[in-house]
Amino acid sequence: MTKVFQHVTPPRTAFAAVVAGLAMTMTLSSATAGFEARAQAPTWTVPMSGIATGTGEFMARIVQSGWFMSCKSVEAKVSARRGTGLPGAGIVSITGISFAPVGATCAGPLGTTLEVTADVLPLKFDATAFDPGTGRVAGRVSGVSVSVESSDGCVLTATGQADATYDNTSGAILLEDRDHLRIATVNARCGADGIKAGENIVVEGSFDLAPRGVITSP
Repeated sequence: MTKVFQHVTPPRTAFAAVVAGLAMTMTLSSATAGFEARAQAPTWTVPMSGIATGTGEFMARIVQSGWFMSCKSVEAKVSARRGTGLPGAGIVSITGISFAPVGATCAGPLGTTLEVTADVLPLKFDATAFDPGTGRVAGRVSGVSVSVESSDGCVLTATGQADATYDNTSGAILLEDRDHLRIATVNARCGADGIKAGENIVVEGSFDLAPRGVITSP
């Protein structure tokens, strides 16, 4: 299975990135809720399997403290199951992800740079609903556990899941979530920045995966 993620033009400033990410998150959450309400798909069809390489960008913001991160260059390896009558859970696996490949960095507040690592792989994309009218698949990326180390000494971990949508027509995948990711741990330096365990994180990402595939239900 393959997918291509829709490209989102990076905002000009870090603050603009946060605002744009929040606006997109609210819009996509409404759209996702629409097709989740219309259909809860029990089985899935994937006509092709294989491995795809994705490139895109990712942004996150801690709601309470305003801390943010922006990764303008992200690479991922994705594989899909093939067949009919498949369950939605784990229908796609993210087997590898680099939030800042060689030559790239992730940015944080006040000019800091961030090292971001996925602690658990593979991540799973769970398909939950299909809208045949638009060809879109609603789902979530589950089992998220990420560590972030800032150049100012702050080290934190975030865990949970993130809502996502996939468009069969364009191959665009958008990752967006407002409610399901939390700060799990922080060190003393993060505490000095006002970051606390339990705070929720808004995330938004977009990726272009090649080659593109199709997921439908049933």
